[in-house]
Amino acid sequence: MQTPEAFQQAYRRSHYRLVGKAKHSAIKPCHWMIAKLYTGRDNRNCYKGYFGIRSEKCMQVTPSLPYCTHSCVFCWRDVEAGSLGPRFTVPPDDPKDLVDAFVRNQVNIVRHGLHLDTFLLNQEIMADMVTTALQQENKLDIAEYNALQRYSKVKNEVAITLLRVLGVVDTADLRHYELGAGMADMADAEAIVRERVTTKAEIERVYQEAQSPGHAAISLAGEPTLYPFIDELVEEFRLRSCTTFIVTNGTTPDTLAAMNSLPTQLYITLPPPDEALYRKIHRPLEKGMYGQIMKTLDLVGSLSCRTCLRITLVKGLNGLSPESLVDGYVDLVNRANPNFLEIKGFAVEARALLLKKRLGLGGTGDKIGESASFAPSHEDVMEFARQLADAGGFQLLEQVEQSRDVLLRVNWPEGKSIRIEKP
Repeated sequence: MQTPEAFQQAYRRSHYRLVGKAKHSAIKPCHWMIAKLYTGRDNRNCYKGYFGIRSEKCMQVTPSLPYCTHSCVFCWRDVEAGSLGPRFTVPPDDPKDLVDAFVRNQVNIVRHGLHLDTFLLNQEIMADMVTTALQQENKLDIAEYNALQRYSKVKNEVAITLLRVLGVVDTADLRHYELGAGMADMADAEAIVRERVTTKAEIERVYQEAQSPGHAAISLAGEPTLYPFIDELVEEFRLRSCTTFIVTNGTTPDTLAAMNSLPTQLYITLPPPDEALYRKIHRPLEKGMYGQIMKTLDLVGSLSCRTCLRITLVKGLNGLSPESLVDGYVDLVNRANPNFLEIKGFAVEARALLLKKRLGLGGTGDKIGESASFAPSHEDVMEFARQLADAGGFQLLEQVEQSRDVLLRVNWPEGKSIRIEKP
């Protein structure tokens, strides 16, 4: 027995790889893994680099793709057509078989879906673009460059975007670019790209390392703790020397309390301190879920793994809103007393484009502009984090602007490294 074919097809079209016999599990390479392969450098790592997790070695997986106790308005999943409810309806696959499939598919994705030549060619195109700019008074007209037809328009777009993100070029209108401050004073184009972006040797090294996964982010979609063998799944990853992060919505305290093999770090999505707002944002599919989350918060102090509460900040809803929720959030954090508190900005991606429609605010959905107003800037995230730090006495530890992510210390020994050394 498998999940319905229509469900499977919906996610395959979104580049998920469904694995296992029953097809309730999936793997998908994340944006930051691919970004890391383009340069091999830590400045293209995701926020998990705080903890020493390298994006090129990270698998983004889920053992419960169709199943969740929530239907959050900010979810990137197709919860309208691609959700099968809060309880398993198919026989769960064996955890060892799933981990074997996750690792095998991750390696296959790198070797056959993310070709080394793609990343090496991008480095070549960037060097050529900078050379062209140096020859034209430090300016580059991307339309004129595309007309040269050295490379395809799509490949050129990828290259110029990376140069812009890394500060090699500046632009005002996404057509006319200028070399950034100090670039023209360097020796040549290869020197600029080598110093500010990457080298072929770095790309080749990281590409090889990506073929030996070392971390599993059990967070891709769905509620992972609904998988009946989540305990054994974590242990199977550990037997392969993989660290694990589980991101849970906190509605399954009994499962967490019964786990013998806890993840390397457990993330719990923190609900608003107002139950009515919780129901509006997270849209629980069963009664009593808020009380279950409170039980999970009370459980945190007894867990033997590292713990982190996460607030997904949705502008105008649960943080930077007319009525401050800071004191209420601080009370919930103090109730749980986790090692860390993370503030992560809502991202408009995939089916999260439907956020406005999901909130009942009109809109047709599938339009970036209709949901973009809910996405906080990094400064918004920082401001909310400062408010929480001031109110709760928490210490700001790390931030990654490109991920719009801030990490606060709650109950972690001061001066102790937060990097993870072993599973």
